[in-house]
Amino acid sequence: MVTLETNSERTNGITMVRVTVTNTRSTPQTVRLQLLLDGPVWPPRHDGLVDPHWNDDDRWEATVRPGRCRGIGFASPAEPTDPLVEVVSSERHEGEKTRPAAVLGELDRWQPTNEVLEHER
Repeated sequence: MVTLETNSERTNGITMVRVTVTNTRSTPQTVRLQLLLDGPVWPPRHDGLVDPHWNDDDRWEATVRPGRCRGIGFASPAEPTDPLVEVVSSERHEGEKTRPAAVLGELDRWQPTNEVLEHER
């Protein structure tokens, strides 16, 4: 079973939402969440790129290991709703079906060292 714990705080016209997804099963679960706010959603970004676990701006999908929790957060100008999110599906994770965006999102930022730049031809 997958459980959700949600919390929201509204400040200066912005709703900040925190969600904890807990996998109580003995197998990894691929969990899909639907956000229920009536308005745009601002998912987290890293170096200008949207976190790869977000699809279509209002869905989140990731694999949660057995007995583990995973935290997510996002913001929106919309008023909080009850509930804030819902589990669309929770399925046993079968092998590696990693999306290219997820792979790229997990890579460290790379840039050439000064030594490499000095050897430019």
